[in-house]
Amino acid sequence: MHTKKPHSVLYVPGLGDRSYKGQQLLISTWRLWGVRPHMIRMIWDEGDAFAPKLQKLLDKIDELHSQGHTVSLVGASAGGGAVINAYAMRKEKINGVVCISGKINRPEGIGQNYRRHSPAFVDSAYQVQASLDKLDFEHDRPRIQSRYAIIDPVVPTSDSEVVGGNNKTVPTVGHSITIATQLLFGAPFFIRFLKKSAK
Repeated sequence: MHTKKPHSVLYVPGLGDRSYKGQQLLISTWRLWGVRPHMIRMIWDEGDAFAPKLQKLLDKIDELHSQGHTVSLVGASAGGGAVINAYAMRKEKINGVVCISGKINRPEGIGQNYRRHSPAFVDSAYQVQASLDKLDFEHDRPRIQSRYAIIDPVVPTSDSEVVGGNNKTVPTVGHSITIATQLLFGAPFFIRFLKKSAK
């Protein structure tokens, strides 16, 4: 009898991920849509380098893939850039990627406060364009869906768009509210996208 592969979705939150319990509760509802959610926290305000944080995510991807899971990634805000960086390094193991209000473009626009308190985020943001360059327009980029608000004063719409990706404007205004509502109400839509994404 054929057994369906488990589908694990790794969620990477953005800055302020020390306060994660609300997001943990929201992603737990993803089980209703037939996937297994896992939160991978970067602890953005700890340490200067992004590399060891990224490695933690890559290790989890490798572990789940070796166990026969279908693996997808979802990242919010700073986590959006992180999951694109991971996807570029493990694209043969990743089914699809979703960015929610993700900081994808214009790392030079990151403010000094973020640079002081979360240098690993800045490090990640500056890697994103090189990661995108590794993702082709025929097979790789169409497996990225970027979802963002009508108006977001924290991460402007143009900073979230992925050229060659599946870009979606959602009917909310604001950064945190868009992330929260997408984690709950957007989930059935982007999980459907992840399930349909070609390998």
